[in-house]
Amino acid sequence: MLMCWLFTGSSLLKGQSEIIYSAKKIYVSDTAFNTAEAMVCSGDKIIFTGPLELAKALYPGATHQHFKNGYLYPGFIDAHCHFLAWCKGLKEADLVGTKSEKAVIKQLKTFAKKNQRSWIVGRGWDQNDWKTRQFPNQKQLDIAFPNTPVFLKRIDGHAAWINSAAVKALKLDLNQQVSGGEFVFENGKFTGILIDNAVDLVAGKIPALPETEQNDAVATGAKKCYQAGLTTIDEAGLNVSDIQYLDRLQQQGKLDLRIYAMLSASPGSFAYVSEKGLNNNGKMHVGAVKFYLDGALGSRGALMKKDYCDRLGHKGLLLNNMKEFETYCYFLAQRSWQVCVHAIGDSANGLALRSFGKLFANNEGLRWRIEHAQVVDPKDFKLFGKYGIIPSVQPTHATSDAPWVASRICEYRLEGAYQYATLYNSAGLLALGTDFPVEDISPIKTFYSAVIRKDLEGKHKAPFRPEGALTRKQALLGMTFWAAYANAEENDKGSLEAGKFADFVVLNTDLITASEKALKKAAVTHTCIGGKFVYSK
Repeated sequence: MLMCWLFTGSSLLKGQSEIIYSAKKIYVSDTAFNTAEAMVCSGDKIIFTGPLELAKALYPGATHQHFKNGYLYPGFIDAHCHFLAWCKGLKEADLVGTKSEKAVIKQLKTFAKKNQRSWIVGRGWDQNDWKTRQFPNQKQLDIAFPNTPVFLKRIDGHAAWINSAAVKALKLDLNQQVSGGEFVFENGKFTGILIDNAVDLVAGKIPALPETEQNDAVATGAKKCYQAGLTTIDEAGLNVSDIQYLDRLQQQGKLDLRIYAMLSASPGSFAYVSEKGLNNNGKMHVGAVKFYLDGALGSRGALMKKDYCDRLGHKGLLLNNMKEFETYCYFLAQRSWQVCVHAIGDSANGLALRSFGKLFANNEGLRWRIEHAQVVDPKDFKLFGKYGIIPSVQPTHATSDAPWVASRICEYRLEGAYQYATLYNSAGLLALGTDFPVEDISPIKTFYSAVIRKDLEGKHKAPFRPEGALTRKQALLGMTFWAAYANAEENDKGSLEAGKFADFVVLNTDLITASEKALKKAAVTHTCIGGKFVYSK
């Protein structure tokens, strides 16, 4: 059987040069969690993984590349991010890490001097990092920019801060009712803060970035992904035109990054599902629709079963009509499409789990996902396993939210918050991502937060809720094989097995055995996609 497989693999790739790769250790990251001495690639595929001497005997004419001080892993998969939005943000005002409202204004003034734009657009402010921990007000923006419209998204994208010039430019009706959203007022006056669907309402009216600038931003963003060791990213919500744009770049050879694309739930997306069906050309895989059931904890939009501790009388926002949601889920199930639903609060997670359960009796194996699963009622964890639902989580959210989350949702509810170990015990797997630009793009930070439950920057002296930590094996599988499985791509990627794409990454550190101190120094030295090195340090 082994000889037959080797013969078939070799004959299919006859005429292409073989390359033997070896390292201090190769983590195959398959279901048995094997390690190997060597891997042989031909063209864009892996044709052998096993002992080095056997590789040399089977492929005597192969080139041999040895990573003397390196450890080789499957290419990392970010199971939930917003790549295109992040790339566009590289051309906008970067407000990540600002420590006050005044610091934001100062950053914006510097940006405005360097960039002559009709609008000032930015992202990344987080009031939870400020001493006040209060939302900002329109007043300071109006003083600094009385005539230039300003639109600034919060770091999670679920809230925005605008000035009066923006209200005037867009002729906004601030008294309109927005289902699943809010224009925030205090003492009868608009504060300049938008929540959830109100953010989308305004964002859709802002002038788009010129395509030449966007192309440049995508090229820059892709390079940063390769430097981080990413070979596949899951785009968590795009419209049809965005997918077609990224697909063109891939087909033109301008973007090597592989993309698993989730369509944002919309009439245009459902029309695409009906007309086009599932689409996977190896580079662009369109096979899911993304829904939002609630908002985020940072902006108090996550839908909770009980009141927020720091805003009594408020339980968050339900962003979708549940009857419509279930109708669309049935429509997608009939066409074998994956449903990925954003659910952060315990109420939203409960609604998603039970809605999925209504359909799964006759629709097994769809691999539907809950994105975030951040706060779950302890009684509901068992439903992930019962219905075969995949938790798609972002470990750096736990360490980023740790300083303030207890004051927001109450200490007692942390029993069900960021509990990745419990989710694994129920579902049997997890897909790990970052949600960048909400968090840093680094898979190493994802791994560190998942297993150590501290942040890589060293802000946490003690682990945050350590009972929720994953083992190192689980974390690595979550960024490789399980992430590929969550995309229905485990036959093409996620492990270094014969027949799969030659997507791999080399690190200077053994993630499985390194000390906590050594993990902090882990770095990517090489990234390869389809046999092509897209990054070498």
